[in-house]
Amino acid sequence: MRLSAEERRRAIVEAVRDVFAEKGFDGTTTRDLAKSAGVSEALIYRYFPSKESLYAAMLDACAKGPTFAEYKRILALQASASTLVIMVHFVISGYVQGRQGDDHLAAFNALLVRSLLDDGAFVRLTHRKYAAAWIQKFDACLNQAVRAGDMQLLPLRSHLCVWLVQHVGFSLMLHLRPKIPAINYKVSKDELVEQAT
Repeated sequence: MRLSAEERRRAIVEAVRDVFAEKGFDGTTTRDLAKSAGVSEALIYRYFPSKESLYAAMLDACAKGPTFAEYKRILALQASASTLVIMVHFVISGYVQGRQGDDHLAAFNALLVRSLLDDGAFVRLTHRKYAAAWIQKFDACLNQAVRAGDMQLLPLRSHLCVWLVQHVGFSLMLHLRPKIPAINYKVSKDELVEQAT
């Protein structure tokens, strides 16, 4: 059965994710991508004018799972201290526990790890697309929590608070990633998420 243009495009994007995760952006050639997708390099270029455009399409595909639907739902919540807690919990739990039914998230996290060990391109692209809205919501929640008397005003830059939360969650994920975790936290993942949050 012959694939439609859109089906072929999706199949290519799906097929190249593991190659990018394994070799990083700079280490992956168009020949590697074509081989992984089972197509010619010419066909790759027919659907994607550059390796960068294929990389961006892969990020967009990763952002179609339930995790990103939840991300969008949280952004729509009213700014408050409780929304701030939801945001922190969402980040920590996503890294520590993953999201049931979201097979895109595991691949997405693998791409993030590989990107940071290599050229950082995927991480930068992800941050350009998604961080600004999250930081803005986080800042609004902090300000609202202070106005409501739920928090004290501290001389902290809100965008650094967002990154600290992300770094804590990401670090926990890295230590839990091997079959035998690098650190035995001596608590369940649920408890670890609650404590970190």
